[in-house]
Amino acid sequence: INVNHNYDKMSVTTTTTTTTTSTVRAARQLQRFTSSSDNMKTSNKASRPCALTAAVLLLCTLLLCEASDSQTVTEPTPGATYCEYLERNNTYRKEQGAVWFDAQDNCLVYSCAAGVGAEPQAHIVVTPIDCSEFYCDVGTELRKSGDSCCGECVRTHCQHNNTLYAVGESWHNDADCTLLECRRGDSGEISIESYRRNCRPIDPQCPAWRIERNNCCAVCRPLATSRVEQLEDGVEAPEDVWTAEWYRRHPCVRDCQAEAPPMTCHYTFVVEWYQTFSKACFDCPLNLTDCGRPHCIMGDGLQRSITVVNRMMPGPAIEVCQGDQVVVDVKNNLLGESTTIHWHGLHQKQTPYMDGVPHITQCPISPHATFRYSFPADNSGTHFWHSHTGMQRGDGVFGSLIIRRPKQLDPHGGLYDFDLSEHVLVVQDWIHEPGANIFAFHHHSSGDNKPHNILINGRGRYYNRIWADMKRQHRLATQTSTTPTPQPLLNLSALKAAAQIQAQPTSGSTGNATAVRSRQRRANLHTIPLEQIPHQVYHVRRGFRYRFRIVNAEYLNCPIVVSVDNHTLTAINSDGYDIEAMEVGSIVTYSGERFDFVLNANQEVDNYWLRLKGLMDCSERFTSAFQVAILRYEGAPEAEPGAELRYDHNATGIQLNVMNRGPGYADTKTVAEMRALPIYDKVSGIDDDTLQPEADYKFFVYYDFYRKDNPEFHHADYYSMDANVTQTNRLYTPQLNHISLKYPALALLPQRHQFSDELFCNETTLTEQGVDCRQQFCKCHHVLQVPLNAVVELIIVDEGFTFYANHPFHLHGNAFRVIGLERLGENVTIEMVKQLDQFKLLKRNFVNPPVKDTVTVPDGGYTIIRFEAYNPGYWLFHCHIEFHAEIGMALVFKVGDDDQMLPVPRNFPTCGDYVPGSRGDITSSSTAAHPDGLPTAPTPTTDAAPNVHPSNLPWLCLLLGCLLLWQ
Repeated sequence: INVNHNYDKMSVTTTTTTTTTSTVRAARQLQRFTSSSDNMKTSNKASRPCALTAAVLLLCTLLLCEASDSQTVTEPTPGATYCEYLERNNTYRKEQGAVWFDAQDNCLVYSCAAGVGAEPQAHIVVTPIDCSEFYCDVGTELRKSGDSCCGECVRTHCQHNNTLYAVGESWHNDADCTLLECRRGDSGEISIESYRRNCRPIDPQCPAWRIERNNCCAVCRPLATSRVEQLEDGVEAPEDVWTAEWYRRHPCVRDCQAEAPPMTCHYTFVVEWYQTFSKACFDCPLNLTDCGRPHCIMGDGLQRSITVVNRMMPGPAIEVCQGDQVVVDVKNNLLGESTTIHWHGLHQKQTPYMDGVPHITQCPISPHATFRYSFPADNSGTHFWHSHTGMQRGDGVFGSLIIRRPKQLDPHGGLYDFDLSEHVLVVQDWIHEPGANIFAFHHHSSGDNKPHNILINGRGRYYNRIWADMKRQHRLATQTSTTPTPQPLLNLSALKAAAQIQAQPTSGSTGNATAVRSRQRRANLHTIPLEQIPHQVYHVRRGFRYRFRIVNAEYLNCPIVVSVDNHTLTAINSDGYDIEAMEVGSIVTYSGERFDFVLNANQEVDNYWLRLKGLMDCSERFTSAFQVAILRYEGAPEAEPGAELRYDHNATGIQLNVMNRGPGYADTKTVAEMRALPIYDKVSGIDDDTLQPEADYKFFVYYDFYRKDNPEFHHADYYSMDANVTQTNRLYTPQLNHISLKYPALALLPQRHQFSDELFCNETTLTEQGVDCRQQFCKCHHVLQVPLNAVVELIIVDEGFTFYANHPFHLHGNAFRVIGLERLGENVTIEMVKQLDQFKLLKRNFVNPPVKDTVTVPDGGYTIIRFEAYNPGYWLFHCHIEFHAEIGMALVFKVGDDDQMLPVPRNFPTCGDYVPGSRGDITSSSTAAHPDGLPTAPTPTTDAAPNVHPSNLPWLCLLLGCLLLWQ
C-alpha cells in the first residue's frame, strides 16, 4: 500500500502572536516525518510520496531523544539568538529555528523563534497541532494511537479496480482468471489474496477447432449431438408429451386478438418426487446438448431430491389469452403426501372453490387421486401457479401463468415491440436439501433457514461453492511438492462409473464375491463440474424494445434485486396491474410478487449480465447468494460477459420497491410511491369506493417473532423457551395479533353448512373471553368477518423487536390499493401506531395509489391497504414466506354470509375428522383445546355490527359451579 501524505495546509496555532514562517514550516516537516499515521491526508486531497533521507531521519531521532522527558522552558536571555529549556534538571540550548516535541504531549510542538522589533531576543513558541483537518483514505478509518498525535489510519477494506471489498468477501477477476479474496492476516494486516483456477486437462483427442475458452479455462467444446430418439415416419407423438417444448407449442399460446373467440386450454399436471441431475441428464454439462434433454433438471449442479410437475422445474408454463377457460387435471403421484395448486393472482370470482388452499377452499388432493381445476382467465397479467401444501413450492412445484390481452388494449402497448414467452424470469431461492428437512432442523433444533443460492428458470451456478473449491484446490496445490500427471478428460458417464466402482465394497473371504452397488455421494462434486453449468440466456436484437416478466416464486426470506448491466428498466406493471411507467436501475421483488419491465436493447452488440442479488437472509451476513443470466444481443459471440462477478454489485439508478425504507428518497422508491393508471377506478374490488376518506371496516394486523412456548416446538414441561436451551435452539413464533392460525379439519368453503361461526376466533373474541394471548400461546381458527361489498382497511404493522426481518403478505380473492407505507424506526409498538392513527398522523395517499395483491411491510413500520370485499367466500391472508405461513402466520377473511357464497359443484370432495363416539358437530371434532370455539366479533369503524354467536362455555361453567356448591 502506497503511503501518501501532504501537510501543506496543516493548521498551526501558536501561544504567542509572533510566529515566523520558517518555524511553522519546520514544525510541519517534523510532524510529517515523526507521525506514525499510515495513510493520512489533509483537506486539499493532494498527495505526494513521503521520502525519508538519512539526514532527516537522524535529525528526527536526535530531536525526539532530546524531548524524551518533561521539559521546562526557561526565560530567554536578553539579546540571545538561542532558546533554553530545562529537562531532567539539565539546561539545554536550542538555536533559532529549532523545532521539537513535548515529551508528554506529542500534539504540542516547540520552536525557537527569533526576536521581532523591540524584543530582539529569541523565544520559545508553543504550537498545538490541529487534527481536525486530517482525514483517512477511503477504506480506512482513524483510530487512536499513543504514538501519534492525531491517531493512525487503519485499513478496514481492500481496494481493487476502484471498488472496496470487506474482509472475507470474494470476487472473480476475469482479467487474469483468478479468484480474489479480501482477508486479514495473523498480524491484523488486510491484503488481497489471489487464488488461481485449477483447470481440468483437455482430452488429447480433441481437435484444435473445438478447443475454446470457457470460464478462463480451455475446454473441448462438445458437438451438437442429440440422443433424442427420432420417431419413425407415420408415428404420431403422444398428445401430452412431458416436455417444455410441448407447452411452448400449446395451441393456446397465440397472438391475442380483440374479436377472437376464447379457447378452452387443457393441461395435465403430474406431481411426483424427482431428482436434480437424474439419469435423464446423461453427460450434462460436459455435453451441453444433454442439458436441454427432457426431464433434465440441473438446478445449480448439486444433486438433491425435489418435488415437481411433469419432471420440470419450473413446471409447465401456462400462457393463454384473457377470457380463455383454463382446465388443469392435477394427478397426485406423491407417495403418501397430499397436494393442492393455487393460481396466484387470480381472484376466482366465479369459481371460489378453485383457489387451491387446503382446508379453506378445498380438501387436499390425496395420493393417487386426480382433481380438475377449471376457471376462467379473467385477470390479465403476469401470474404463477404453485403448490399451497407444505414445502412443495420450495421443492419445485411452481410455474408461470401468463394471461395476455390484445396489444391494442394494453395501455403500455406502445412502449415495447415484443412480448415473448422466452423473456419470463421465474426466480427461486435454493437450498440443497428438501424443504421438510430444513423445516424440521430449523424448528426443532439449531438448523438455519438461509438459502444457499438463487436460480433463474431452474438453473444457475453456485458461485460461492465454486469459489470455495477454487481456494481449496489452490491451497492443496501450494502445499504439495509433486505435480500430478495430467490425465485425459473423461466423459461424465465414465467419471460416474469410476466413482461407483471405487465405492463398491469387496469381500476378503472369497475371490468371486459379488460386489454390492453402494450409494453415491449426494453432492456429486467429483463428477459434476459446477463451473460449467449453463446460464439462462435471453436473446434480443439491437434497436428493439422487449417486455420482460419477473415472477418471484421463492418460499423463504430472500428478497431479490434484479438489474441488467448497462441498461435501464422501465417498470410498467406489478402483480398484473399497470402503473405509470418508471425508469429505474433495479427492481426489488419479494416472495409472491411479479413485475413487468421494458428493456430497450440500445447498447452495443455484446453480452451483458442480468444480475440477481439476494437480500435479508441471502445477504452478506449469511450466504451472500446471487445469480446471473446472460442478455445476448443478436450477433454477439456465444461467450460470457466480461464484467466482474461479485455479490456486492450495486446497480446505478433508482431502486424500485426498496426494502425496509420509507418514501422520500431520491435514489429509491417504495411501492406506495408508484401510481396506478386511472382505468382501475371502475374495477370492482379496487374502484374509487376504496379511496373514500374512511373505510367501513378497519383492522390493525400486527406481528413479530414472539418468545412463547409454542407447544409444537417448545414443550413447556421438557424444553420450554426458559429452560436451559441454547439460543440457537430457541424458536420465536411469528403470529398475527398474537394468534397462530389453526387450519380446520374440514374445508371451510365447501363444508360451510356443517359448522357455525362459533368455530372462529380473533383478537376481540379472545379478549372478551379473558384470554391474554400476549402472555400465553394462542392457536385457533383466526377469522375476520366482513359484509359483502364493505370497504376494508388493513393497517399491517411489523413491530420489529426480535429480528431485523421483512415479510411479504398476499391476499387471496381480491386485489388491494397500497395507500400508505412507512418505516418508523428500528421497532414500533402497535399502541404507538394506533395513537398515530388516532391523531391522523399515518400517511395515506388517495391519488391513484397502486394496485397489488402482494406487498411487503417495512421492519419497524407499517403498510396500509384498502380493498372492497366484492368477492364472497373464505379468503386466506398470509405471509408468503412458507415457513411462517405453515406455522400459522395467517388469517382468513370471511366475506359475506354463507348463503351469499356460490355453491360448490356436485360431488365436490369433502374431508374431516373421524372420531367415533364423540359429538357429531364440527366444533368438537375439529377443535382440540382452548381457545378454539370462540365467537367472532370484528371491529368495524361504523355502528354496523356483524352477527355474533355467543359461546355457551361461561354458562356451562356457572352451572357446574352451582352444582358443586349445592353438593
